[in-house]
Amino acid sequence: MFHNVHVRAIVHATEDEERVLDAMETVSGSRKVERTRTRGYHGNPILILTQEFKRKAEINELWKHLRPAIPDILMRLDERTSDDCILYVRFDKQEAAQGRLVVVEHDDVILLRAKVKAYPARKDIAIRVMREYLRGFL
Repeated sequence: MFHNVHVRAIVHATEDEERVLDAMETVSGSRKVERTRTRGYHGNPILILTQEFKRKAEINELWKHLRPAIPDILMRLDERTSDDCILYVRFDKQEAAQGRLVVVEHDDVILLRAKVKAYPARKDIAIRVMREYLRGFL
């Protein structure tokens, strides 16, 4: 149902990397991350943590792990899906650090980006495919 799923979080200089890793584990079920160090607009150090899921089995495990958030994702599936058939879901980073999956719209988040397998690649088809797939985890 998905070509791949990416999970990303930004660790600002004022944040504890271990706490953000805990939050990512709440979202993805995994602590395996790639780290990229960079600088912000004002020169502040930023660490970007990313996870990539490509195999069908690991993507299925990720969605099983995300089961509690699926109803919230399904409610606004149309708004969360781009014309390029990509699903975007934002999880509150602070809530995730406490072990809770809360879907939000603000910026301090762990971002999940999933490329949907839809043939032909149209948003309406992607939404139908995702709806059917995600309901299978409820």
